[in-house]
Amino acid sequence: MGWLFLSCIAFTIACSDSVDDDAEKTIHLGLLAPLTGSISSAGISGAAAIDLAVEDINEYLKTTNSHLQVNIEVSDDETNPNVALERLQDFHKKGIRYVIGPYTSANAAAVLDYANQNGIILISPASVATALSIPDDNLFRVVPDDQNQALAIAALFEHDDVDYIIPIVRSDVWGDGLIANVTQLVTQQGKTLVTPIRFDPANVNTSQIITDVSAAINLTLQEAPAAKTAVYLLSFGEGATILSAAAGTPDCALVRWYGSSAFATNASLLLDNAASDFSYQQTLRCPIFAPDEAAKDLWQPIVTTLTTQLGRTPESYALSSYDALWLMTLAYRDAADPNDVELFKASLMRTAGLYYGITGRTTLNDAGDRKYATLGILGLSLNGGVYNWKEFGNYSNSTGQLIIY
Repeated sequence: MGWLFLSCIAFTIACSDSVDDDAEKTIHLGLLAPLTGSISSAGISGAAAIDLAVEDINEYLKTTNSHLQVNIEVSDDETNPNVALERLQDFHKKGIRYVIGPYTSANAAAVLDYANQNGIILISPASVATALSIPDDNLFRVVPDDQNQALAIAALFEHDDVDYIIPIVRSDVWGDGLIANVTQLVTQQGKTLVTPIRFDPANVNTSQIITDVSAAINLTLQEAPAAKTAVYLLSFGEGATILSAAAGTPDCALVRWYGSSAFATNASLLLDNAASDFSYQQTLRCPIFAPDEAAKDLWQPIVTTLTTQLGRTPESYALSSYDALWLMTLAYRDAADPNDVELFKASLMRTAGLYYGITGRTTLNDAGDRKYATLGILGLSLNGGVYNWKEFGNYSNSTGQLIIY
């Protein structure tokens, strides 16, 4: 990318006078990402973005005469909480105490106690469960928590005149937390949310899910018009198989469908023709963290590079991954003593408040989560017979305003 471009990102932060050793010093970091499993699409995008960040950061550090260099070890957590804990323990045995990840809230919840007890700092580019908004722990998140997504989807339901909502919910800390947030908001709006249809992410019975959805649609339509009824899908990549099964069930096409952040921009939907056709037909819309439009000159070159590498548009979590590594590195460099956990955390909070990255402002709140953010409203577009994810609107958490294009 070139250090002149990168200096625009890094140094809205004032240069620190922290003392570097005369000898070269390598910061050994870990990336704990889901390179396989139900959210592998985001993990693969994130890992590719991290590779770019390592190259750009090291180039930048050289231009500032810093003796620091960044080295990163990548580990696949397989979108599995048990594996995530094993991989973090492996990092710890190798002396790696600074980790980008995990990406899912279930994996973050599984490793958090171990990280807290062993002085490991985690910066997650994608975990959003409200239950993990905990002050003074070792988990920091460069995305906003799910109360923001709940506000965005509630605003979208209101805009689209949806009054009856049939949820399909992934039963984990993320899905359970998000549906609880949404339930509170839509109930306050006077809407009806039927009993959620829950599924075990370790054993997804798609046939049973669709049978239950079809029954719920028929029951709801006995008292509500179809135009005011919607299915709300809270899933990871398994959402593609659910939508594909829905495409073969006529009752499922009677109402609109909505999705969630963990599914938005997921490559699995684009690979399933039946699921794509159905999603387009039912105008599926999903809120997801979006980079600041004002920072487009910064993030667009990264998106272009990653799109070429991946053969598809990367998830926005790739961009937050890129910023996460910059924050981790700059906080380490500027900490009075980076080996002191509390001093490092103080440096990270200070750095995040000053940093303007490719996603925009990265200021964190008291729980260590992104404070200011926009959520894009994404769905499928069809051009030349090819489906792609496209933004159809956005919701700002600072203004509470939903804009539909």
